[in-house]
Amino acid sequence: MTDHGELTLRAGGKSVRVAIALSALVAIAAGVAAGLGVAQADKWGILSGTVAVAAVASALALLGRRVEAGPAGLRFRTVLRWHRLEWDEIVHFEEVRVDSSDSRNRSTHLRVAAKLRGGTVVFLPVPYLDAAEAPPFEEQVAQLRALRRRYSRGTSAQ
Repeated sequence: MTDHGELTLRAGGKSVRVAIALSALVAIAAGVAAGLGVAQADKWGILSGTVAVAAVASALALLGRRVEAGPAGLRFRTVLRWHRLEWDEIVHFEEVRVDSSDSRNRSTHLRVAAKLRGGTVVFLPVPYLDAAEAPPFEEQVAQLRALRRRYSRGTSAQ
């Protein structure tokens, strides 16, 4: 599975990138305030360090999530490691709507899951988008389905 150049999907919408950038700016501002010796500088320093660690962890988690597809199959990366699926293992791709776990937030996210021959469902780390971004999501799922049809041996593809 060395050739995965046909399709690469990465995680992260614009809102996530903006939130990470704002967190980094808050960390820098709190660090500057602590460095200038304002009242309760030690608390500003703790705030700076905490927000900076959260921003870096979020950025690493976001940048690490991706899906690569090519002739040899599907390869996807979560935060810690790579996972591989052969095209013949995948029965079809399912579109899944995930409601927010926070009852105050009525947003719905779109995810894609690969249903395997053994009945197992594997949620792919991307695409994972807000319902408002449905056209790019549907295009990415269509690309995955097309690659599966092209490289899967003798199976009816969905």
